Amino acid sequence: MILSPPDNVQVLIPPVVEPVSLADARAQVGLLPDNEEHNFLLAQKISTARRLIEQRLGITMVATKLRGVWRQCPRVVALPAPPLLVDFEHPVSVTIDGQPVQPADFEVDADVRPGEIALEVAASGKLVVEWWAGRLPGSILCPLLHSAILMYVDHAFRNRGVLADDQTVVLPVGFEDLLAASSWSGRY
Repeated sequence: MILSPPDNVQVLIPPVVEPVSLADARAQVGLLPDNEEHNFLLAQKISTARRLIEQRLGITMVATKLRGVWRQCPRVVALPAPPLLVDFEHPVSVTIDGQPVQPADFEVDADVRPGEIALEVAASGKLVVEWWAGRLPGSILCPLLHSAILMYVDHAFRNRGVLADDQTVVLPVGFEDLLAASSWSGRY
């Protein structure tokens, strides 16, 4: 069976928390408890690290609501940015040409990566799917990805100065190794 990826994906509701705490980042860079002047910078570095890792691995680390659009309605679609999060508070909604499709008329498979939606009957028109991806806040993060975020934060914090035009700062090799070991698809 050929799965159709969306023509367009956008974030509707971004994560409300990051997968690594500010306290962990502060400890990683060696800040004393009373030194809070770098908290905003560290929070930015945590967010940047998460987004970089999500992009590189094709995953979603923390609950995020996404919308995918298919110009032509396929029967089975792949929902990128796994894992698919489906529960009472995180439903999947499907519309075809702006008309809602009832949950009984499509099947969601959250156990495969990427998640899939199969329509019960073939249809034509523009398909729009809204879904949640990632893990619930407070869920345990893969230790390798936790370490990768902290490694990125530490590196970005220590190399935050302005660089000359002929200089580059490369991420530590260990960062790439952690991503490779965490990849579900073989890409990183």
